[in-house]
Amino acid sequence: MNIVLATLHVRSSAQAVPLAAACLAAALPEDLRRQTQLLDLFPGEDDEQMLTAILAGRPELVAFPLYLWNRHRVLTLARSLRQRRPELFLLAGGPEATTDPEGVMTEGELDAVIRGEGEITFRDLLAARDQGIEPAGLAGLTLRTAAGVVAGPERETVAQLDDLPSPWLTGILTPTAGSGVLWETSRGCPFACDFCYDARGGHGVRPLSAERLQAELDLFVRAGVSQIWVLDSTFNFPPERGRELLRLLARKAPHIHFHLEAKADYLDRETARLLARLSCSVQIGLQSARPEVLRSLHRALDPDLFARQLRLLAAEGVTFGIDLIYGLPGDDYQGFCRSLTFALQLAPNHLDIFPLAVLPGTPLHRHREDFAIESGGAAPYLLRRSASWSERDMGRSRQLAAAVDLFYNLGRAVGFFAALLKGAGTEPVPFLEGFTDWLLNEKRIEEQRFLAIDAWRPDEVRQLQEDYIGHLLRRERRESLLPAALDLLRYHFHYAETLLGAETLPAPPATLAGLNPWTTRWRTAPTVRLVRFAYEVLDLLEMGEPDLERFTALFRPVGSVALFVRRGAEVVCESLEEDFLKLLEGSDGSRSPQEIFAGSLSRALGEEIVAFAVAEGLLVPGE
Repeated sequence: MNIVLATLHVRSSAQAVPLAAACLAAALPEDLRRQTQLLDLFPGEDDEQMLTAILAGRPELVAFPLYLWNRHRVLTLARSLRQRRPELFLLAGGPEATTDPEGVMTEGELDAVIRGEGEITFRDLLAARDQGIEPAGLAGLTLRTAAGVVAGPERETVAQLDDLPSPWLTGILTPTAGSGVLWETSRGCPFACDFCYDARGGHGVRPLSAERLQAELDLFVRAGVSQIWVLDSTFNFPPERGRELLRLLARKAPHIHFHLEAKADYLDRETARLLARLSCSVQIGLQSARPEVLRSLHRALDPDLFARQLRLLAAEGVTFGIDLIYGLPGDDYQGFCRSLTFALQLAPNHLDIFPLAVLPGTPLHRHREDFAIESGGAAPYLLRRSASWSERDMGRSRQLAAAVDLFYNLGRAVGFFAALLKGAGTEPVPFLEGFTDWLLNEKRIEEQRFLAIDAWRPDEVRQLQEDYIGHLLRRERRESLLPAALDLLRYHFHYAETLLGAETLPAPPATLAGLNPWTTRWRTAPTVRLVRFAYEVLDLLEMGEPDLERFTALFRPVGSVALFVRRGAEVVCESLEEDFLKLLEGSDGSRSPQEIFAGSLSRALGEEIVAFAVAEGLLVPGE
């Protein structure tokens, strides 16, 4: 029985790992595993390409994981498969299939839908088909039969997750050097927020054993993966479980970058210190800074505690982000603005802002009439309006969220945002609202272009930031602060770009063999950044907490050029002396150091400078 498990991912990225499909395959007997193919599909492919890829496996059964982002496209593909190959058995599972099994079945012309946790149901379904038995009434399965659609009883979740084979240890998924992996460390959620789907159908958290986690982590380390997304909605609950996980990561894989999700209430100084030993980023769900809003949705918040716990992370230098939601019942635009101000004052490295999705299967969806909620009836089920949210305010919030994404997130503004606000004499929300108004009305950027965040390049965002800062400071008659403000912005931009870019390494000895450093035509390595500043960049770095007014009062704009390179996980930024700068700027592959310096300094000193630049990987042989 040839089986194709086809996953349509959000986009092509390091996170595009077909984990759900792999878990289904891992649960099968060995003979069926060998007959199962995992297929990755991406939105950039047209339907015909996808159909061709699916049918190339000559399947008898095709199964799809269904999510908010892929439901419509996947079920369109399923209908096309039904038309081309009527005999195919078509199956879907996942959150969308679980909450709307009969709707999904009708929309996609499917034969069956798996509800809830799928491994055992999928295994039992295939066993029944292999024996020629119609699996009507199978727990966790909704099946189309000659007599109509039959829904089996709900299936109990697997109590011990270790009883389910690992998709990694079975070889269904194979980690590779430099890749990213999705790593499931538990299932379930200890909380029951009315708007969230995570805890549906489960009670508490079911963790995987330390032995299983260690074996999988050992595999990832041997393979040389570069980053791991830890799939655990609250890794630090209970706190000791979180600390044990962090100790394991620090002991086994301190060089791998980990992405984690935590709840602020359960952070403590020890956890913060353990996180600081890792290369990691931690995402913290705030959703709203208004306790009364969250209380009505069965979510608790103590704003003072939240702020104190996040300051523990900041004190240890841990990279962290905050999540916010606009459109929550009982909240409004002004309340969202207060939440945004609260979050930005904590200086997160990243701020993710989402519109409320009224997800089927959640308590909020069941009680939506209590809040006069009107939302999309199809995925992604976004709120349109409610008793406290007009369509206009949802639109304003969407624009404000885009401004945060563009200026703060893509613009890498965490290191200079507070200084910029103070220098301009404004607060976060008026600043960002002004940025939005300036973009749409003065720069004449179409709203559709503004909201398409993924389409903006970092250099485009930096130019927008520079232009807006200039506009704002001139309007406030504080243009004397502009050179320092632009220096601060440029430093953080180039620091981030260097950190995300390739490491600067010396050329291989074989490449340099036989070359005369003085007469060879060199070029500056493509990983090297040379950046001009109005002030001496070292003065900027020595200021500590930046303050534009104080800085401009203490220092004169004498100008400097800084060198940015990455060494391992560190960024080196150095102010260049005139001769060194002359060499690096002049090395374009067309002239040798002898020609660049042309008698402006002694050959002995010139050769010393060149030798250092080559040894550091700053210069490579010209083409």
